[in-house]
Amino acid sequence: MEGFRCFLDTASLRIPQSPLPECMSGSSSQNPIGESHFDQTLEAAFSRLKVSSFCRQPQLSRFDGDCSNGSVIKYPTNDHGLGGENFIPFCNDELQSLNLNSGGNGVPSHLGLQNCWVQSDIDCSNGFVSNLNQHSDNSPHWLQASLNGWSVADLRGRVAFLATDQDGCRCLQRAMEAVPNKELIDLIFLEVLEHVATLMLDPHGNYVVQKLVEVCSEEQRTQMLLMLTKKNDLQLICISLDTRGTRSVQKLLKYVTTKEQITLIMRALSPGVVALSKNSNGQHVIEHCLEHFSVQDNEHLLHVVANNCCGIAKDKSGCCVLQKCVEHSNGKNRERLVAAITAKAIVLAVDRYGNYVLQHLLGLRMPQITENLLRQLRGSYMSLSCNKYGSNVVEKCLLDSGEEQSSQIIFELLTNRNVSMLLLHPFGNYVIQTALSVSKGVYHDALFNLVQLNSHVMRGNYYGQKCFFSLLFNVTLVGMQGFVHWSSWIGANLRGIVSLLVSCSYGYKASVSDAIVFDMREIFTLKL
Repeated sequence: MEGFRCFLDTASLRIPQSPLPECMSGSSSQNPIGESHFDQTLEAAFSRLKVSSFCRQPQLSRFDGDCSNGSVIKYPTNDHGLGGENFIPFCNDELQSLNLNSGGNGVPSHLGLQNCWVQSDIDCSNGFVSNLNQHSDNSPHWLQASLNGWSVADLRGRVAFLATDQDGCRCLQRAMEAVPNKELIDLIFLEVLEHVATLMLDPHGNYVVQKLVEVCSEEQRTQMLLMLTKKNDLQLICISLDTRGTRSVQKLLKYVTTKEQITLIMRALSPGVVALSKNSNGQHVIEHCLEHFSVQDNEHLLHVVANNCCGIAKDKSGCCVLQKCVEHSNGKNRERLVAAITAKAIVLAVDRYGNYVLQHLLGLRMPQITENLLRQLRGSYMSLSCNKYGSNVVEKCLLDSGEEQSSQIIFELLTNRNVSMLLLHPFGNYVIQTALSVSKGVYHDALFNLVQLNSHVMRGNYYGQKCFFSLLFNVTLVGMQGFVHWSSWIGANLRGIVSLLVSCSYGYKASVSDAIVFDMREIFTLKL
């Protein structure tokens, strides 16, 4: 296809004029490639498999289709004396789709990578590599055999396409796991390095890259990072967004040790922090950085997350990343992040995923964080209690705040003229149940009286019945906890229990509109 360069030069794939290893010599029914065929080119040797010569380049595509014009952007990779060229994984005009907005202080905060991708499967339907990938039975016997008897010269020029074959990649992994052979590892490294970005996305090649990361030297890992980041800052981001690529990147992150390596990684990932955080594959890369790098190394990452906390918190993957950011930050970095989240508390409380971030902050049970969050939510508890997601936040506020703070929330609910509506509400009734379980003294009595005054309405409503019987169960449970004095407890509360049971006997059918609007003085003064 015009505009594509062959994945490997065919000249470099000719069979070297050296004898076959002893364990592979001769021909048999299992190995039809005998010595008589050894002077042929690799294409001729595989003619029985109906595999044609290299005629297509591994296909680079968008999410929604192939690049019809077949053009890509190329860049040289001669920095390490390796020669050859690699491809930036973007088609023409793809770079226009990368939307680099800046957060506060000019920090890149968003990366529009929706249309930017590298097709991770090497698709050459008429070429050599693709047919090797279709099924391991198509691989010749010498690929399915162990490489232990192979010399470095036998492997030279073949490593890249062996890595993309199911049997070949296993043989390469076994060879690297065997007794360390520096010459062999160096050869594999040099040939993999030239195509490392493509192999990290390959269904078989990514395992070779992962194994190579484990056995190669620290200097070689640095060279690999330079290859992935120096010429194209967005390449590492695109690989991290891929299902297979993210595994290779995480393996690479696991073995980085030097400050130089960490700096290269964080500089390359920073422009795509938002996109990675909101991606099911990319989130694991961000979380790995948070868990294994120091707060100083992650400072820039945390700054970008804080500037975009609302958008990240509203995403399924992003809400998990944001919670990890809070866990693995401290000092001013955490204060900035928590303050940014708290400022958006009302919006996040009613969001499908954002509410989990607020619940996580409350679950830390840090007085200052809890106080700031409750102050931000003050005046909105009634409306939040009627929301599917907001009601969970209100319950968490009641459960994880102190007695004084929970009493303030209950007082705000009780002084609202529509509080009786919560008794019959699909979500509000859970807030009332939680409030009853944590309240004490006059606030508990007021809630108890609220239920009694509306018991006949609750009797005819599904959610009202749930709230009613939950209260009855809790009252009985609390009394029985003091078993030694249970008789005196029954004597003190018998009238209230009987009153609840009697009110339950009425067959009154009601709806939400029938809820009683009552005077607050009646609730706080009613005695059982």
